Amino acid sequence: MHELSLAQGVIQLLEDQAATGHFQRITHVWLDVGALACVELSSLQFGLDVARRGTVAAEAQFHITVVPAKGWCFACNAAFSAEQHALPCPHCGSREIQIDKGNAMRVREMEVE
Repeated sequence: MHELSLAQGVIQLLEDQAATGHFQRITHVWLDVGALACVELSSLQFGLDVARRGTVAAEAQFHITVVPAKGWCFACNAAFSAEQHALPCPHCGSREIQIDKGNAMRVREMEVE
């Protein structure tokens, strides 16, 4: 379950930001999770619930948004939406593609006190 280590990484990032920004409490956190990031959302939420105990994010509400994956085909120069890895281009069938968005996770925003 790599979601727990992802959650711990998010909480560590928030703790670091709190130390740098000199704030005491985080009330809301917005996370973007790519559709192709291989993250199970319910496991991530569970990991966040466990990892945030006793931290500046102990009572924060986490808002998780799934970001659609976007790809680019080198053969036909067309952009497309992707629902899974290693699919051919939906326009021309080429496998010469690159996934540009939707395979990562990031903290988009946070609200602090």
